Amino acid sequence: MSRLSSFVSRIDRELVLQEAMYGFVMALTFITAEQLGLVDYNTRSKLILAILGMDFVWGAIDMYIFYRMDIMGMISQMGFLRRLYLAKDKESMRPEIMDQLDGTIFNYVDDGTRKNAADLLMQSTFETQEAARADRKRYLFNAVTCFVVTLGTVIPAALCLTFISDDTSAYFWTSFSSSIALFFVGYWMSPYESNLMRSATGIVTAVVCLLLTVFAAYLGG
Repeated sequence: MSRLSSFVSRIDRELVLQEAMYGFVMALTFITAEQLGLVDYNTRSKLILAILGMDFVWGAIDMYIFYRMDIMGMISQMGFLRRLYLAKDKESMRPEIMDQLDGTIFNYVDDGTRKNAADLLMQSTFETQEAARADRKRYLFNAVTCFVVTLGTVIPAALCLTFISDDTSAYFWTSFSSSIALFFVGYWMSPYESNLMRSATGIVTAVVCLLLTVFAAYLGG
């Protein structure tokens, strides 16, 4: 149980939910296109492979992009900290420090708190390889996890298309299961604490995604 808790705690929840949303939307897009007669895969196995193939390709692309962006961001931050650590006049770098605080939680605090944070940063000790190695492992773990999650979103569609003989029912349950999954993705993404607001976010997420699948199906998305 402790290992499972440790594993779950390492997962970047926002990235995983983002990839899950993408995967289920992709499945819905293919199913919608098939139902509307915009594409014809002849057999269900080809349809499943099409969904899986698209999830694989874009999951792999996202895995690479997420990892490279995280690594490049880390290198940029470490370069800045190295310059700050070696600077003889650290005060002259205060504007750059304030820029580094942009896009973080410090956007929503008063100027005095931001100034104190900058002061602490100027007085801090620069850690190098140990922290970098830990971050690289974490970035790789999150990227691979997102790839696996993207592939995993094909499972509901594959089960429905494999075990439900009637085409209409198979397509319906595929769409239904993916829509329910999108509801829970929206529910877990919601920043609100009340179940009512989280449920509302889930419903809005599912409805918007369903509308997007129709546009994507017609526009070749």
